[in-house]
Amino acid sequence: MEKLKEQIKVVVDARQRALVARDAKTASWYKWEQLNKGLLERVVVTGEQVADAEFLLRELTLQAYEETGNKAPAPGVGIREVTKLDYDKTVAFKWATEHIMALKLDITAFEKIVKASPLDFVRVYQEPQATIATQLEVVG
Repeated sequence: MEKLKEQIKVVVDARQRALVARDAKTASWYKWEQLNKGLLERVVVTGEQVADAEFLLRELTLQAYEETGNKAPAPGVGIREVTKLDYDKTVAFKWATEHIMALKLDITAFEKIVKASPLDFVRVYQEPQATIATQLEVVG
């Protein structure tokens, strides 16, 4: 029991040191952010500009490919054909179960069902788990 009480004190001290460090980091970050506000805004704006420019370049590349059939319509851009699948997921699931394919168990849904209606092959038990109060210094 004495070891437990000592460890509580260790955790309280560690939490307090971590809080001081986080507060110092937050204050430092706020100062840095204020000093570099223009830089941070430029990063956002130029990032958006790059995204817009790249989107338009992709659109123009696709348009050139449709017009010419050339997969390399200009230096630095090209067309890669990617195989895509489009199917009804309900029909696909039915097919998969009929063919006894390995399907992933939806653990969340399964456990919710088992908690509501226990199944013979599932063992339900209680396991002790230690918890620590958030405001540990107030408790001791």
